Amino acid sequence: MRRSHAPNGRPTTPTSQLAHSWITLLLLLAFNQLRAQAPADIARLNQQLTPLTAVRAGSGFADLAPLAAVVAPARVVGLGECTHGTHEVFQLKHRLLEYLVTQQGFTTFALEVDYGYAEILNEYIQTGEGDSLTVHKAVGFDIWNTTEFWDMVQWMRAYNQQHAAKIRYVGIDMQNPEPNLLRLEHFATQRADTVLGRRVRDLRATYAALNKASPATKLRLVRLSDELVQHLQAVTAPAALQQHGQVLRQRAELRAETRDQAMATNVTWLLGQEPAAKIVLWAHNTHIRRDGDQPQMGWFLSKQLGPAYVAVGFATGHGTARVLNPDGSAWALVLAPPTSNAFEAWLDQATPPNYFLNLRSAAATSKWLTKRQKFRFIGAAGPVGGANREFLWHAPLSQAFDALFYLHETSAAQSYQAAHPTR
Repeated sequence: MRRSHAPNGRPTTPTSQLAHSWITLLLLLAFNQLRAQAPADIARLNQQLTPLTAVRAGSGFADLAPLAAVVAPARVVGLGECTHGTHEVFQLKHRLLEYLVTQQGFTTFALEVDYGYAEILNEYIQTGEGDSLTVHKAVGFDIWNTTEFWDMVQWMRAYNQQHAAKIRYVGIDMQNPEPNLLRLEHFATQRADTVLGRRVRDLRATYAALNKASPATKLRLVRLSDELVQHLQAVTAPAALQQHGQVLRQRAELRAETRDQAMATNVTWLLGQEPAAKIVLWAHNTHIRRDGDQPQMGWFLSKQLGPAYVAVGFATGHGTARVLNPDGSAWALVLAPPTSNAFEAWLDQATPPNYFLNLRSAAATSKWLTKRQKFRFIGAAGPVGGANREFLWHAPLSQAFDALFYLHETSAAQSYQAAHPTR
């Protein structure tokens, strides 16, 4: 009898061929069984979700009623985003800010932006004062310089004009030292504090040389920052001014692995300054997620606050997103459709196009939410490596977030400068 050969060159026998056939058959049956389970999973998903009737602020809150049970114990609610430039996600987060402030008593809006820049913009939101050029420079990161973001700023400003209890706007990031140095320089001039003025000048000069820095220069940066912090404490500077020093200290040791912990520290500082504060925290999904798969800001906050920290994720299936070139110019990235092993492939099969999902309750009956799958991740510059890098392996959604908003199709956020070329 003639013997056939396997691809590796080894001969096969009828017995081995039969075993191979049985394995193939079992795999096919298993695959068909998985496919047969999918409609039941989608049926359960349809039973558990709450359809969204609108994404824009000013649309009422009836469809957001189920969210109340999720955010009830929270002092901090993290609102994520799957891209840094999605029109409908930004609009929906504006609507959620409106809901959390007016219906749930939240008092503070904290953003993934530098503390120093946010303080400038907060003065405008609190008082309405400030020229438009200065205010728009205070956006900090170009990813926020969109019509959607400025619509939200104007809403906060209008709200504060009509209410005695004001919304506070705060930055939790520490990437650009210049606004902190400017504020401390102004404080030194006001107080005629020549020591502080000298420390600020020394820090600015050291930062100017940082691109060519040796390890010794970086150590000098840390030492100067420590001395500045100690001086602000010694002269009993106001807490907000001392925080500029702390942020500069964080910047002096900034590395990719320390940024999220520093942002979490800045959030808890806010809570310490205002014991009654309730914070709406705006950042990327990857920062607000609470699982420890990749310890991020949300994980640190969850460890510190327990159920008083709530993470709300956002996902989309199709459309475009605003991303930035290295020179700061923006363009519309066409989103890759969900891959078969991505959470979005399941989420996109629900009947309503846009909806809210309580992951705490849904995970009990939808086991695919408790499995590790891929999830869309797009930063400011878009996916590195093309469309095949838009979806990265991710912890189970039920571990990463307490709730999820899904939008079937979205569009690129609108550049403020493009819409207002004379500003």
